[in-house]
Amino acid sequence: MAKTRVLVVDDEPSSADQVARLLDSTAQITAAASGQEALALASGAADAGNTFDVILLDYYMPVMGGVDVLRELRERKIDARIILMSGREPGDVAVEAMRIGAFDFISKPLNRAELRLRVERALRDRHAQAASHKRDAQGNAKRRPRKSDVIIGGGQWIKESYERISMVAPTDVTVAIYGESGTGKELVARTIHNLSDRHEGSFVVVNCAAIPENLLEDELFGHVKGAFTDASKDREGLFAAADGGTLFLDEIGEMPLALQVKLLRVLQSQEFRRIGDDRQSRVDVRVITATNRDLDKAVAAGVFRQDLFYRINVFPMTLPPLRERPDDIPLLAHHFLLKHRAKVGKSVDGFSPAAMAKLCAYDFPGNVRELENKVHHALVMTRGDHIAPEDIAVAVGPVTPKAHLDLARPFRDLKREVVESFERDYTRALLESHRGNLAAASRQACMDRKNLWALAKKYGIDLAAMRNGVS
Repeated sequence: MAKTRVLVVDDEPSSADQVARLLDSTAQITAAASGQEALALASGAADAGNTFDVILLDYYMPVMGGVDVLRELRERKIDARIILMSGREPGDVAVEAMRIGAFDFISKPLNRAELRLRVERALRDRHAQAASHKRDAQGNAKRRPRKSDVIIGGGQWIKESYERISMVAPTDVTVAIYGESGTGKELVARTIHNLSDRHEGSFVVVNCAAIPENLLEDELFGHVKGAFTDASKDREGLFAAADGGTLFLDEIGEMPLALQVKLLRVLQSQEFRRIGDDRQSRVDVRVITATNRDLDKAVAAGVFRQDLFYRINVFPMTLPPLRERPDDIPLLAHHFLLKHRAKVGKSVDGFSPAAMAKLCAYDFPGNVRELENKVHHALVMTRGDHIAPEDIAVAVGPVTPKAHLDLARPFRDLKREVVESFERDYTRALLESHRGNLAAASRQACMDRKNLWALAKKYGIDLAAMRNGVS
């Protein structure tokens, strides 16, 4: 099998060697120490009909920076997936990367799992595009992998998530994804599927909470003709539809107990029986589950089977809520702006500093899904080329007024001040309302107790004084 051809563009000489070590023998690495050298190598390879598959491009380089190189590569129509790299201000760099057309972004220091998965995703996207062009002539084009089928973020949690995804994706192990509504559980499940050997198979989604209990069994397993009054013909269920691929059971905690028994049987034997059928059907399906419920408590309450819990909880993953990763808000907001601006027919370039500060000061109880909705709404409301604070429909506490913003200062500094002001005021008010009781306060805030303690320590909040009634 041909190796992936990767061009590493970085003025740091050790960068290409590091990429070669992390990708092992799966890639053929070519190094360029400057933007000018990269353009010459990429153009020469394209002219020879042997273009690079992936270009890893450093953002900060002397003379000709990554942004300039990227624009020139696009001008020259170089057919390669370009991944921008940076070790400084990852959120802002990623925003710029998306704006000018990079395929992806990765922060330094490079991580083996994340690098491999992003390069593999870029390669698959390139191959899928080439294949779809061939199929178009035959009228049988296939969906190109979506750029949104990747987790977006710039913090350490992203690297840790990719580490875990890289461990489990090549296997058929059942994955249980935990997190609040709107944190991206389906996106993580889809990423696992797309990076597995089953990526050519179907990814079938079932929301166990959205389907009435009396219909869920039929949806999952199907029926045979005559099984009940309206069964006029055989019907395949979603397990059969996912054969060879992945079945994503969202809100698994809402599944009725009677169906939990049948699901356990499928997970153990890969066999099930359609309603009214006297024969077993066999499938080859990987199951990924998700829930926003505490399944340990559900087991203790008797509403979720303990044996099924053990079966699905082989490889658990927990996604943090958006309020615990506020640095990702600008990156996600720009991603959604680029995703939706064409739909509303407006040429909007970004957010004003005050508008972004307003977004960052909001705690987003609906998480990433709510942020996407707010950005979409703001795009509809805005009348300029940048979204303004009044376009954003969120209720937040006092935010630095637009008239008082020092626009000569870096955006990142202003944003940090707004976020820290909100964190400090919210944490103090929350803990005061519970007289310094961390456990009670963290439950009300729906956040991890350790994270709340870290915020209290960061802002010098005296918990002992609060417990003694001293503010």
